[in-house]
Amino acid sequence: MMTVGLFQVRPAEARDLERVEELDQLFGNAALSRDYFEAWLQNHPLGFLVAEFDGRIYAYSMVIYLHRHQIRDNWYHDTAGGTCASHSPLGEYLYAVSIASQKQEAARALFIASRRLFIRSHVYQTLVYGRLPRFRKWVLEQGYDPETLTPEQKQRLLNLYVNLLYDPYQVFYEGLSFMPEGGVVDYLEGDDESLNCALKLVWRNPYYRPLTTDRAVVEAPEVAVATPKQ
Repeated sequence: MMTVGLFQVRPAEARDLERVEELDQLFGNAALSRDYFEAWLQNHPLGFLVAEFDGRIYAYSMVIYLHRHQIRDNWYHDTAGGTCASHSPLGEYLYAVSIASQKQEAARALFIASRRLFIRSHVYQTLVYGRLPRFRKWVLEQGYDPETLTPEQKQRLLNLYVNLLYDPYQVFYEGLSFMPEGGVVDYLEGDDESLNCALKLVWRNPYYRPLTTDRAVVEAPEVAVATPKQ
């Protein structure tokens, strides 16, 4: 357990899943079912954290390690269908799978705890794909029908939207030293408010050092082999 501000951050347990499901309802149509959370506990329990205050959970987060070749800027692909079975312990990217919070302070506590717990010298970047829950409304205000946008139109509008620094989620992440790399079309299917889009943000590890073979593998001691008598 780690104390960050007013919150206690600890690994999630099976008894927490009902509350985690409640928090995830903040995602609307993109909310996950209990099966996903059970799979996360199975595949990478150490990366599944909750932030609680006075015995009540106010936020959860899930992160995994991935190699660059595993990342396609698509949530279902990158997370192995949302199960986190794609977790690679020696991956050089720390990938934020999901985070939901009732209070910004709780979400901030989870990000701080994740950096302390999971950032190692072999981690090149932390990746966050932030939701843009005001994007649909903004597109309508510009006179477009979200249902008839071509992929090219959607990408153009998305680029304009994120460059305006319009979305409060983007402001929150940038306040945590994440830098935007651009909008991603069709990142999370079912996120209607965001039109399935997301903003890709990165935090670069200033202490990054590539994980070479001699650091990744423990050398086995030499074992004397007995020579049979003639």
